[in-house]
Amino acid sequence: MACNADLVPVVLGTDSEILNFGRTARLAYPVQHRALRLRDKCCQAEDCDAPAAWTEAHHLKPWSEGGLTNLANMVLLCPSDHRRIHDPNYGYERLPSGRIRFTRRT
Repeated sequence: MACNADLVPVVLGTDSEILNFGRTARLAYPVQHRALRLRDKCCQAEDCDAPAAWTEAHHLKPWSEGGLTNLANMVLLCPSDHRRIHDPNYGYERLPSGRIRFTRRT
């Protein structure tokens, strides 16, 4: 019976706010945005310092490919870098610091 119940484990913050929604939600919830802003502080693209208030949550492993809506799979990107990460003319890698480095594909 539990297999069909659509139960999803969640991770809670200190105020019992849900931080990790697994695959039940595609878009980040406001509490996740707050946690990402605290963690990332600004756009995570290398050499970009757009403040966190101007950013959008991005799934590193796309939700459409099974990526989870959780803090480990999301980073903050400004709108310009968010468009660039989806642009097929660019590749990217995640640096050990957590920042995103873009490279132009030839």
